[in-house]
Amino acid sequence: MLEYSTIFVALGAPPIMVDKDELASSFFPLSDEYRAQDFPLYWVARLNAKYSADVDSLLKPHGLSSSKWRVLMILREQGRLSMSDIATHAAAKLSTITKIVYKMQEIGLLKTSPSPQDGRVTEVELTESGEAKLTVVRELMGRVVEKAFTDLHKDEIIYINRCLSKMFRNLNSL
Repeated sequence: MLEYSTIFVALGAPPIMVDKDELASSFFPLSDEYRAQDFPLYWVARLNAKYSADVDSLLKPHGLSSSKWRVLMILREQGRLSMSDIATHAAAKLSTITKIVYKMQEIGLLKTSPSPQDGRVTEVELTESGEAKLTVVRELMGRVVEKAFTDLHKDEIIYINRCLSKMFRNLNSL
């Protein structure tokens, strides 16, 4: 039996197109042969729920949640951002991000200020305390990531990311 890594060796290979006739299979929800376990988005949803629950449990003693972790990491990577930009990166509603940001500001992890270009826009950045907290929890989060990626090869992760990114673009074109 082939290992996944041998299947995905040629990342530059032509894309595999799904023929409409092939959609009558166990992974297409309108098919009579449909099985939830064969539907990729079933696994995406389950994986996200498991990851979020594990992260929430791990970070709770540090006063954080998976949502707060996501905001910290977005700001670490992107730097100062508007709340709207954070919501876009986090794939969350602006109202949700606004609540999270203000809670994080109350405990000193984030700082908000009006945008110099447009005073109606609130920008957010990490504080020194936020950076320190992030340093501590990044080490903990490394354990979750290591556990999640056990037995996966780099080429598999790249391939999964390519497929998910392509599916995201497909849905954005609706």
